Amino acid sequence: MPELVIVNQNHHVTFQDIGRYHCARYGLSQGGAADLLAHCWGQKLLGNSVHATSLEILLGRVKLRANGDLMLVLTGADCNAFNATTGSHIAPWQPFSLTNGEEIHLRIPKSGLRSYLSVAGGFDVVPFMGSTSTVERNHIGGPHQGLALQLGDRLAISPEPNNSLAVMPTSAIPIYAHHQELRLIPAFQYSKLPQHLIDKVLATTYRVTPNSNRMGVRLESLEHDERPDEAQPLGSLISEGIVCGAVQLPPDGDPIIMLQDRQTLGGYNKLGTIAFRDLPTLGQMRPGDTLRFVLTDLEIERVKQRAFYHYFGL
Repeated sequence: MPELVIVNQNHHVTFQDIGRYHCARYGLSQGGAADLLAHCWGQKLLGNSVHATSLEILLGRVKLRANGDLMLVLTGADCNAFNATTGSHIAPWQPFSLTNGEEIHLRIPKSGLRSYLSVAGGFDVVPFMGSTSTVERNHIGGPHQGLALQLGDRLAISPEPNNSLAVMPTSAIPIYAHHQELRLIPAFQYSKLPQHLIDKVLATTYRVTPNSNRMGVRLESLEHDERPDEAQPLGSLISEGIVCGAVQLPPDGDPIIMLQDRQTLGGYNKLGTIAFRDLPTLGQMRPGDTLRFVLTDLEIERVKQRAFYHYFGL
């Protein structure tokens, strides 16, 4: 069976797919690719099912060797990857081949946070509750009970041939700018929040902080002259279910946006939810990047989400 071997160790390479659904009742996080668009394109370009597994690679810095002849694609953040055996550059968002013994090296991307490596035939990973996604906080996924892949790991690949390769339109390749405007769908609690608080959040530019992770993107305001009492949301709520993209307002006033490995319940007030089409952008934001929230309409976002599902067969 062909395989990829990790020949240097980046502590943030994990198996991810579209996520683990219908498991919140058991206290399990959703998991799945933080940039679902990059994951789905990677599988589509290779002719795989979008339910296949990708490697999610945080900030590059990984080397892998092919044992066998493979067809692969890199999507997401551009790591300026190259074939270390031939010295040739590997273009992102386009299928490429590795022959037996060749190595691929990924550098640190200039923008974006996560890259996705997909392989024709798919990685041969044992699923747990319908998904191969790694979730560290739940200790599930991958060969190390929820931990990242390690030096020397041999990643088996399904041997089924797959020749239906596709070409990525250049116009469809995302640009991971260091400042983004994220569409916000108002939540049930939106109308119950003080108007001055809503106005402040919508007018503020926020910076992504270094303590962000796959559970959530933590923000800090770039404005330093607001009165502390005006930065306070309402009191905490009885904990309730919380979705990916939910914008929580903790007592310190700096929002937290929930990601794929979030807890299943939350007791902070929620301003709203990031639109589905902007979640991949959110998953690529790195510490120091900035963002603002802009309101959007629920019905418009439903249409956009259905179009995504239809195109990728979800």
